[in-house]
Amino acid sequence: MKGGRHRMVGHMVWVLIAMAGVIGPPVAVVSAAVTGQGTISVKKETADVGGSVFTLEFRDADLKDVLRALGQENGMNVIIGEDVNGKLTLSFQRVTVQEAFNAILKINNLISFQDGTILRVIKSPFAEGENNMTTEIIPVNFATAKESADTVRTLLSKQGSVAIDTRTNSLIVRDIPDNVARIVSIVKSLDGRTPQVLIEARIVEAGTNFTRELGVQWGGNFLKSTSGGNYQVTGATRNPGGGSTAQPLTGGVGLSGNNFVVNLPATVAQGAGGALGFTFGNIASTRQLDIQLSAMEDSGQGRILSNPRVLTMDNKEARISSGTEIFVQTAVLSGTSTGTTSGSTSSGTSGANGVTKIDAKLELVVTPHITPDNRVVMHVKADKKEPDYNRQVQNIPPLTTRSAETDLLVKDGETIVIGGIYTRNESVENKGIPFLSRIPILGWLFKKETKVDNQSELLIFITPTIYKGN
Repeated sequence: MKGGRHRMVGHMVWVLIAMAGVIGPPVAVVSAAVTGQGTISVKKETADVGGSVFTLEFRDADLKDVLRALGQENGMNVIIGEDVNGKLTLSFQRVTVQEAFNAILKINNLISFQDGTILRVIKSPFAEGENNMTTEIIPVNFATAKESADTVRTLLSKQGSVAIDTRTNSLIVRDIPDNVARIVSIVKSLDGRTPQVLIEARIVEAGTNFTRELGVQWGGNFLKSTSGGNYQVTGATRNPGGGSTAQPLTGGVGLSGNNFVVNLPATVAQGAGGALGFTFGNIASTRQLDIQLSAMEDSGQGRILSNPRVLTMDNKEARISSGTEIFVQTAVLSGTSTGTTSGSTSSGTSGANGVTKIDAKLELVVTPHITPDNRVVMHVKADKKEPDYNRQVQNIPPLTTRSAETDLLVKDGETIVIGGIYTRNESVENKGIPFLSRIPILGWLFKKETKVDNQSELLIFITPTIYKGN
C-alpha cells in the first residue's frame, strides 16, 4: 500500500508537469494537487526569449519522483540510484526544467552522468560540498606561513582546510571557489612589508662626591722640680710587653718627642691633604707644647654614558646586551667518607670545585608597535649591572643594579625620558673627647670632623625611529 502511494505521487508529479508542457505557450497553466505525501504545484509560462519557464512548488515530495518527472519533461531517460532518497521542498519562480534539475542535484549532494539519452543520477562520492571545492597555493613573502595559517583557519568553511609548506613558506588552501578567492585576497593584503624600528637608548649616570676632614694633634711636657719632688704632665704611655720601653697611649709623638694628649688627625697622606706642626717651649725644656693641624678635602665629578641601539621589526622583541662574565668558584658536595686511623674513627664530606657564572652587563629589551599615525608603542626594559670591586666579599664583587621597565607611546624620532633615579648620601661624623669637644671654638682642640656628601643621578632616554631604508 505504501509503495502504491509513492507511485501515485510520482505519477501525479509527472502528469502535472506534462500537462503544463502540452498546453500552448500563450496560455499560463496552473496545476496543483494535494496528496498524502505533500503538495505539488506546477505553473508554466512563456519566457521572454522564447521557450518555456516553470514556477514549481513542492512540499514534502519524494525526491526520486521529482527527479524522474523533471527528466521526462526535459526529454531524458532517467536512472536513479538506490541510495538516492529523501523528501524535497522547493519553490522556484520562472526557471527552466534544466535549471530546476541542476539545483535539486546540488542541494542534495547528487551528481549526474549522461550517456546518450540516458541520465544516471547517483549520490556524490564526496562529502557534501566537496565536489565543488578547489585548491590554491598561496605564497607568503614577508610573514611566516605558520602565522598566516592561524588567520586563514578563521575564514574557512566547514569543509575547508589549510596546510603549511615550510620549505617554500606557502599555504595550501582547499575550499569552495568563492571562499578561496576571498582568502587569497585577504592574505595578500596582510602580507605586506613589515616596517622596522630603530630603538636608541641613552643611559646617563652622573655622580659627584665630596669629603672633608679636619683634625688636630697636640701634646707636650710640663716638668717642675720642688723640694718635695718632681712633677711632670705629659701624654699617657703604656708598656704592653713589660719591658723598659713605654709607648704613647694615643699612638703618636710631637716634634719635640713628647706624647700627644689628643691624637685626632685627618686622613692625610701623599697626594691627599696636608698638615702643619708647631712646637713651643723654654730653653730648659721643662715646658713644651706640640701642635699639629691637618686637613683633607676630596671632591670629584663623573659621568658614564651608555648608548645601546637595536633595530627590530614591528611587534617583534629585540634584545641587546654587553658586559662581563664573572666566574665564582663553588664547592660541590659529592658524598661522605669514613675512615679509621690508630683506633680513632673520622668522617667527612668529599667534594669537587665548580664554577658559577654571574653576568654583569648592560641589557636593553624592547618590543615596538607602529601605529597608523606613525607613532611607536613600546614595551621597554633596561637593566644595568656592574661589579663593585671596592666592596668585595671573599674576592667576589657585589653587583650594582639599575633597572627600568615601562610601556610608552612616542612619536617617530622623538626622545623621551623613561626614568630617573637621584640619590644623595650626606653625613657628618665627629670624633673627640666627651664634653670638651662640645665647648664652642675651644672644642676644635678636642675633636675631629669628617663631612661626606655624595650624589648620583641616573637618567634613561629612549628615541624610536621608524626605519625607512630599503
